[in-house]
Amino acid sequence: MEEPPGKTNPVASLTDDILVKILSFLPVRYVCRFKCVSRSWRNLISHPDYRKKLPQTLVGFFYESICGERFPMRANHFTNVTGKGMPFIFPSVSFLPVSCRDLVLLDCCDGLLLCRCFQPGPLVGGELPPFHYAVCNPATEKWVMLPDGSWASDDARTARLCFDRTGSSHFHVIEYVVDENENVTWVDIYSSKTGSWIPVENGWGDDVMLCYRRRSVFLNGFLHAVTFADAIVAVDMEGKTSRTIPTPKENECGFIHRAQDHLCLINVVDDDIFKLSIWTLDDHATIEWTLKHTVSTMRLFGGKRIQIDFDYQVIAMHPEGNMIFFVYGWENTLMAYIMDRREVHVIRNLGHDSSYWDPYLPYVPLFSEAPIDGQ
Repeated sequence: MEEPPGKTNPVASLTDDILVKILSFLPVRYVCRFKCVSRSWRNLISHPDYRKKLPQTLVGFFYESICGERFPMRANHFTNVTGKGMPFIFPSVSFLPVSCRDLVLLDCCDGLLLCRCFQPGPLVGGELPPFHYAVCNPATEKWVMLPDGSWASDDARTARLCFDRTGSSHFHVIEYVVDENENVTWVDIYSSKTGSWIPVENGWGDDVMLCYRRRSVFLNGFLHAVTFADAIVAVDMEGKTSRTIPTPKENECGFIHRAQDHLCLINVVDDDIFKLSIWTLDDHATIEWTLKHTVSTMRLFGGKRIQIDFDYQVIAMHPEGNMIFFVYGWENTLMAYIMDRREVHVIRNLGHDSSYWDPYLPYVPLFSEAPIDGQ
């Protein structure tokens, strides 16, 4: 569209640096829309030097496949959230000093990836071989290997990563240690600031059993985890404060995610196992949950009445809070449900070899090198 005579476009007089500075203050969804303004705007927003200065959004998922007809049997993969094109990140994270067959992806938080790196060698007595944790940034290929913790070889443990790119430049790793009944006895907390682990006694009671197949959420300085009771447990990064957050009455062992800086809970409705409810915790002080949305599986899966954890699982909520991702069926089909439009979109089939129970780790790239000094 041509400008009227004597009129000039004030935006045209702005330098690229000034435009990027302005765009950096906008929500991700608006920045993505501005790529459609013109070819020059698309090139500006996509340019590698400017992209790291702009807000980032979900680009895809890490996941794993298991196939007995290949070696190694386990393999890591990455799928773009669009389901198209080359993977945004090469999933083998080959920059780490360990073979991909000795590497397990455990958790992803705000652009950083937590891995378990096993020492090569035969298994002894069915126990896990010795290992180290590594935290890396796939976007910059920087990494750090964590020192050994205080655990015994037969301890059962689940590790989670805690990092907030808008807060401290340091990250934490938390290990839940459980007894023979799978109740949490204490937690070990690693701080990248001190470079050491500290053991912390369980502050929630003697009968806290976590849903280990559920992802945790790091928010407001606390790591939140779902239990098999009607509660979410949270601990701060110094282990000084442990909280128990009751969930809505009709929810038990649901899925928690972070969206728009709120804790979100997704689960089936008590009197209808074929319906999902989506809640947000709007006030941590008063523990006020707000019901945001409900949807039936008949809408999600073309009229089929299927059950969560049997036929499908929820794997993530979009950081903007407008979309839920789940995998479904024998082919492990990755799908997205857009809540405000009540639309379901098939992204792609991940294949029947993809592991249904192992985590699908949502990845939001982080181009800053601040959290990790590298090796």
